[in-house]
Amino acid sequence: MRLLGVISAVQLGLGLLGLRKALRDGTVYDFGFLRGSPATMKRDLWFMGTNLSAPAWMLLAQALATFLQMTRHRSSAAKTLGILGVMMSLGYPAEKSVRQAWRHPNRSITALTGVAELLAAAMAWLGLRRQLQ
Repeated sequence: MRLLGVISAVQLGLGLLGLRKALRDGTVYDFGFLRGSPATMKRDLWFMGTNLSAPAWMLLAQALATFLQMTRHRSSAAKTLGILGVMMSLGYPAEKSVRQAWRHPNRSITALTGVAELLAAAMAWLGLRRQLQ
């Protein structure tokens, strides 16, 4: 199923763009009662992510699973991408700045996070649909 690999690759690209933008702008994660700090941003991006991207460990796992999905190990890679898709599709709307950008369109992040959210949901559905049947 190459479609899942292509969707994941594009979603990964958007995640990396979001990571770059958050680092450049100095914006940190902010969901629920958890908030990042500009002082610990470079450490936090590995474990908690930023307001515009998943944690770096998830992006690395997504890159590896996408590569495997496009080559040989499709069943295990598909499940991994599905699980990552679920986590990401829950993560984007959990971020305060993303919710604000979706309510009041923001030129710099609304399209980025909206498309990334849709692709993450597609990853979840395509990656887990065999397990659900």
